Amino acid sequence: MQSFDDPMWAIRVAVDETFAVELAGNPTTGYTWQADIDPEHLELIEQEFEPSAAGIGAGGREVFRFHARRAGTTEIRFVYRRPWGGPAQDQRRFRVVVA
Repeated sequence: MQSFDDPMWAIRVAVDETFAVELAGNPTTGYTWQADIDPEHLELIEQEFEPSAAGIGAGGREVFRFHARRAGTTEIRFVYRRPWGGPAQDQRRFRVVVA
């Protein structure tokens, strides 16, 4: 499975392929990445946090796994914010080309 972490480059995948997007984060702060996708082209299969260290409060990366459902060009929009509201701390946009 391909994994991507740089929004500067388009993600290129085939229909029915699974791929991952990894973003640095630390949910112990209350902030998490939230993904917004076009469900016609992509399906979010799983979202998990992988800590970079064993200590309490350690940061790490949030991994989003997607399934490419339909050919075309779409975008995944990520916002790093607290689920209960407030301003976003960060935003990322990934262009996805499904062939």
